[in-house]
Parts: sequence; structure tokens; C-alpha cells
Amino acid sequence: MAADHLPATGSVCARLVISERKRLMPTCPTHHKPSSLDLPLPRTSVAILSRAAEILSHADISDGERQVRLQVVRAALTSRVIRPSDESPEMRNPAYWILVNDRFVVAPGVDPVAAIEDLWVLHGVDGVPIPRIRCLKFTTLILIQGLIQHFRTTGNDLGLTALNQFLRRRVIPEELPKKGDGILWDRHFDADRLLPGDQVWFDNPFFHSGREIFREQFQQEALHAGKSPEDAASWAQVRAKAMTAGEEGSNAFALGDDHFILGADSLVRGFRGPLHCGTTEQQPRHELVFTHKIFSLARFQEHMIEDNFSVQATIRADSDTVTPGCFTIERIRAPLDPDHLFQHHAAHPPTQDLRHLITAVASRNPPPTLEQTDQSTVPVFPAAYDWDEQERVRLALDALLQADPDASWWHLHDSGDDDRYVLTASRGHEVQNFTVGMLCGDFADARLCLCFTRRLPLVPGRYPASFQPERLFLNNEAQWRAAEMPLFAMQSALCEEALREWDRVVETEPGEDGRHHRFSAEEKSRYVAAIRDEINELARTRRAACDVAILPCHPAPVGWEGFDAARATDWDPFGP
Repeated sequence: MAADHLPATGSVCARLVISERKRLMPTCPTHHKPSSLDLPLPRTSVAILSRAAEILSHADISDGERQVRLQVVRAALTSRVIRPSDESPEMRNPAYWILVNDRFVVAPGVDPVAAIEDLWVLHGVDGVPIPRIRCLKFTTLILIQGLIQHFRTTGNDLGLTALNQFLRRRVIPEELPKKGDGILWDRHFDADRLLPGDQVWFDNPFFHSGREIFREQFQQEALHAGKSPEDAASWAQVRAKAMTAGEEGSNAFALGDDHFILGADSLVRGFRGPLHCGTTEQQPRHELVFTHKIFSLARFQEHMIEDNFSVQATIRADSDTVTPGCFTIERIRAPLDPDHLFQHHAAHPPTQDLRHLITAVASRNPPPTLEQTDQSTVPVFPAAYDWDEQERVRLALDALLQADPDASWWHLHDSGDDDRYVLTASRGHEVQNFTVGMLCGDFADARLCLCFTRRLPLVPGRYPASFQPERLFLNNEAQWRAAEMPLFAMQSALCEEALREWDRVVETEPGEDGRHHRFSAEEKSRYVAAIRDEINELARTRRAACDVAILPCHPAPVGWEGFDAARATDWDPFGP
């Protein structure tokens, strides 16, 4: 979403968020656009599905697993995703997916179920690029799509809700809880008990030897071209790695009766026949067609030889070492009954995790008594005060700060009245017992204002009262809450407000030390450019900015110093 589409101010802000969410979050994309799942299946595919159902009817599995497996087979037979290449890198529909640190995640405000279903929507003529996804990622998405389709066909909204919760804000499959094992699928290594719907991984035992052959070849070519030995070695290693990228093995699906299918397809030039030179006959149009092949085990093993440069390099070096039988099934992911997902969902309800993180911050210790003297405050810690509990509190604070900022912000903000004790800290002669609400409120405020405060020039003095962009939130809190506005959108809105207010800032007011600062034209323009960068980055990633917090051993708010047993005993408010 472009920067000028991010929520801005007032009720307009709420309307923008709601309309954008409606645009990006259809309840079922396949109801609005044609899906490959809706197309009539070829007779071959119908026969495969029918035979898979027959095989599964005799298998010792639950009916839920049986139905999911059939939907996985159907999803594999109907997929229309392209394997990426150097010329055509990975790509997904930007309305549903965004790139964060070179990995695709579901865009904020979009349900993961809708984003995955969109991969089966027939794009190409609507201006949306056809998805290009690497094999492990896409075979994982096929397994999940099978579960989604099972929930759709059975009208199981609870299942879709549980799946959305399980997948939300996670890179798939790397960041799934337990990587999905025991929840969505079971991982085993017995190739003798394959069933339709199993995702299998064929090992390429020649991957490393073939890459090394290419590396040596490229290094010699580089040396002959006049490169230094160091440059030649570095260049050869990079080129060999690019040549054999993704050739460690191959992911496929078992369809039953010795039939296998790849997850992603290849696009190849369609057959056109010979050119008709010297005639007026119009030539056939150029066309790229999907190669959606079904293999026997033996044919798939031959395909491994044909499809991998590393294998072909090994054949050229020593043809006797490579045979189709070398490519064996080494790993299997078997779809599970949906009950496993429901059990996980029951143990991890949507809001329990964040509530648990906030609850864990509260200390089991009673707060010390704060005795006032003429010039300072002295903390009196009970004799039974457990200082080891401070370490647990520190780790709990760290876990809370590591939680997804967009998911946790409203929970932090709404915990501002929580008066449970957390820790004690000092600043100068002042001592304060800090509560859960005080810390959560400070975290929420710091994150809300982060993008415009971290770019402020580091100069003496206080910024004038006319520069308080956070008032925009206070004036629109009710609307933004009703719209469930994510933190990244609020950060962007406050950055826009900061630009408006910054135009009127001339200088800082005197601070505690009496010093202040008048801004130069360069300082003014540099801040504007920095805030524009922040807005553009928020629009690009659609994820909240969040500083990485490193808590000290004696946790305390910024600018304060925490206590330990020694400091509590010897503390001198007038000491160093």
C-alpha cells in the first residue's frame, strides 16, 4: 500500500483502515475470482482422485485425516505456481503478501487463509503476477491449502479461525510452532508406508560433489581470464552456488499407485511447428504453458537426473556413479487429522499468549516500602525479598518486548491501569516502585512515537509544546480502536503529523540545564527527509518499526537504575 494510502487523521483515518481491510481481506477470494480448484478436472486427475479415495478408504486412519489427504491431492493437482529462477525470482500477490527481510509474510490486516487461497486464484490477465515459490515453501502451502479446503467444504469456521491464529504473522514454514510437526502434519522416514497426500522429499546425493565440480571449473576459467587467485576463488564459489541453488533434493506429493507430482510447475514455450517462410499464413502465437507432469517413482528418479545441473556435472565426471536408484525418498510429511490443530488451538487461545506475557512481568515479590526523608526516598526491602526473582522478571520483560509489535501494542496500551508490582529503580535521589501498567504504558508510548522521535536532532533543550504529534492519537483513539488500526499505520499517521508540526518549530526551549538550541535550515530539512524515509518504509513493509531492546541485568526503565541485593543494602542516594 502506497504511503499516501496509509491512515492519516481523524475519522478519515478510521474509514481508510476499514475500507483497506475490506479490499485486502475477502472472506474467501475464490468466491470473487476464478480458482484453479473450481475448474473441471481432466479425466486423468479425476481418476487419480477417485483411486486415492479408494486407497484411503482401506487405510487405518481417521475420517478427518482421510478427507484432508484427498484435499491435499486435489490442491497438488490444481496448483498453478511457477518454480522461480534467477531471471524470475520469487513472487506473490502484493495485496496479500509482503517481503520482510527477503522472506514473504502475510500482509497486516489480511487473514493467512485468504492469502494462501489466493495462490490458487487464476491470475495473469488481471495484472497480478502468477506466483513463483520455491518447492519446500509451496509444498508446505499445498499441505495447508488441503486443510483449508477441508474446512471450506465442511463449513467449519472454527477450523478456519484456528488456522488463521496458527499462521498469523509467521514466515511459513520456518516460524510455525514446532514447524507444524505434530499439529498440521507428522514427519516420518518410512517410504514403505506412503499414502495419497504424503509430501515426500527425494534426496540428491550428488549435490555437493556436483557443486564442487562447477566451482573448480569456474575457478579455472577465472584464472585463465586473468583474475587473481583470490578473486577467482570467490567468483567461482558464488557462481557455482547460483548454478546449483535448490538442488539439494526435490519435494513432491504421493498420489497413490506409484504416482508422484511436483508442487510447483515450470513454464515452457509451447510447440508451434516449423516457420512457414514465404507464405502469408499467420504464425501461431507464442505461448507459455504449464508442465504439470505426473511421474512414476522410476520416472521421477530419472527426472532428478534431468533436472539438476549438479547431477549432470557428476555424470560428465564419472557416468558410472549415477543411476536413477540413487535418488531415494528420505523424508515424509503426512497430513494429520484436524483434531491436532484444534487441540493446539485450545491450548493457545488467541489472546492468552499476550496476556500471559504481560502477567509474567509481575513480580512475585512484595514491593519495598519507600520511606521519605528530607532530601530523598529510601527503599526498605523486606528480608524475604527474592532477588533471584529479578532475573525471571528481566526475562519476562524481554519476552514481552520481543512479541510482535503490531499484535501486542493495543494490549500494552490497555494494560496501563495494571497496578501489580514489577521492580524498583532509582534516578538521582528519587526511588520508584514500577508497576505493570507503568512499564506497559511506557513501552506502548515509546513504540507509538518511535518513528518520529528517533529521527529528532540530538540538541539541548525541550521541544516546544506545539510539537506533540502524539496528540493525534489521543484525539482519535476511539476511532482508531474501532478500526483496529495496526501500530504501523498509527506510526505513519504520527509521522505525517510530525511533519506538519515540525514546520512551525524554530528552536527548543531551555532544558534543566538552561540550554536550548535554534535549528538551522539544514537540520530542518534533514529531519523532513528522515521522516519521509520512515513513512516510505512503513508503507513498504506494512509492519511496525520497533527498536531492539537489550535489558540490563538489573532491569529498569530508560534513565533509571535497578536494584540488586548489594545495592539495596548499601544504597546511598548521595553516593556515586
